[in-house]
Amino acid sequence: MVKTALLMLLMAPCQDAEKEFTPLFNGKDLTGWTFMSGTKKEDPAQAFSVKDGVLVCTMKLSGSLQTEKSYRNFTIRYDWTFKRPENLKDDAGYGGNSGCLVFIADPAKHGTYFGCWPKSVEVQGMHRDHGQILPIPRELKMKCGEDAEARKKVLKPVGEWSSTEVIVKDGSGTVNLNGVKVAWWSDCELTEGPIAFQSEGAEVQYRNIRIKEEKMTAGGATELSGTLEAGPEGSLCLKVGGVCY
Repeated sequence: MVKTALLMLLMAPCQDAEKEFTPLFNGKDLTGWTFMSGTKKEDPAQAFSVKDGVLVCTMKLSGSLQTEKSYRNFTIRYDWTFKRPENLKDDAGYGGNSGCLVFIADPAKHGTYFGCWPKSVEVQGMHRDHGQILPIPRELKMKCGEDAEARKKVLKPVGEWSSTEVIVKDGSGTVNLNGVKVAWWSDCELTEGPIAFQSEGAEVQYRNIRIKEEKMTAGGATELSGTLEAGPEGSLCLKVGGVCY
């Protein structure tokens, strides 16, 4: 009984944190989303379908499934997996690709790159490089880095579900894969825009897509919710989603 009570106490903060999130994908249809292939708006059903509460990329058309709403400071969490090919022997050789785009700029004003992708920051969705930061275009003004060794340790086999968390604040961001920090960026010239998931030639599936927007105070500052913890050199910091402020 003591063990059960202790477990409930440890789980409580996580459960409370999840209550702050709202679904971006309702698990039933594509309400709230639009599909762009280059500068052209297309029927989302040409690239994505919904099955048993899961968003499935049908691979019929390259492009991005975008939120109709624009976001600035937020945390997005989502689960993802690729359909494992029957003849796949080495996961390192699997090239299944996708990605999560943030800060999407209007393609009608800023154009598209690499065929059909809007100006944005891509959180790489390719299985073997998941979480890597890719500026679109590559000359986009920003700084970015990654921890490839950390990724190797937490990356699950192709076909298993993984969880990604992207924490964004004022043009900077952190990517956590299965609870571990694997990439980050800062000083990006883009700071706001829709969020999207790419249709990029592989059957990728998403579920539990949810978001928490940071509240803005009357003075225009961001109101963060988190826990006070010990920071560098004995200082205190507000820890939000694994990041100290």
